[in-house]
Amino acid sequence: MTTDVRKAEIHDLLERHHAHYEVRPYYVIWDRRPEGAPEVEKKVQAGFEVDLYAALDKCQVPPFDSEQALTVVNYFESLAREVESAAGNNCTIEVIPYEGSLVLDTQVHFQPEAMLQIRISHHRGLDQSEGPAEEKALKAIREALRELGVRES
Repeated sequence: MTTDVRKAEIHDLLERHHAHYEVRPYYVIWDRRPEGAPEVEKKVQAGFEVDLYAALDKCQVPPFDSEQALTVVNYFESLAREVESAAGNNCTIEVIPYEGSLVLDTQVHFQPEAMLQIRISHHRGLDQSEGPAEEKALKAIREALRELGVRES
């Protein structure tokens, strides 16, 4: 697992910026077009998306233009590789910073927030739904966030 010193630094950064997260299902649309037949679209849950939000200072725009933000992104990329490995490399975990965009928290007077998305998905084929590997990875990500003191919204 990532070093405790680094974990302490990340914890402090996330706490200072009132970090919180949401978990949502990740869906793909499976579009089949058999010859001579009408197209068939099927919505398949392929995994999960964990959206991590952090409040920004008024002068902190764009959100991922600081060394601290890059440290957080690098930490979660490292964590993603560890969780993928622990899940037997049976799932894929992507860390997606939404550079250049802001989220406004409507529950806190439109506080500007940065968002970092962690997408947990599979590579078994679009017609297959999520399974034990994705659920195990989600559990590990949630546990890591809990250890960092990040609350679920």
